[in-house]
Amino acid sequence: MLRTLFIAMVGLTALSGCRPGDLYAVTPAGPPEYRLGWEDGCDTGLSAQGSPIMKMTFGFKKRPEMGSNELYKQAWNEGFTYCRFTAGASPSGDNPLNW
Repeated sequence: MLRTLFIAMVGLTALSGCRPGDLYAVTPAGPPEYRLGWEDGCDTGLSAQGSPIMKMTFGFKKRPEMGSNELYKQAWNEGFTYCRFTAGASPSGDNPLNW
């Protein structure tokens, strides 16, 4: 009983920090600061589009130390836009991230 509960809690914890599977297939190419900007923007886009659980899981991410890096800012905007609007799109019109 205790073992089953532990496994269930570990599973839920692992799932709570995961992006939707189709967004893991998108891996931006480019230098590290571009990839970092895209990831931060994507997480923020998921937070903006999603349910309260998504907002708590992903939140707003924009690194102040990267404020003068144009590549990071460009990638952040691209990641935000892509993930925000991809998260809300589904063939049935339902938002699959609205848990």
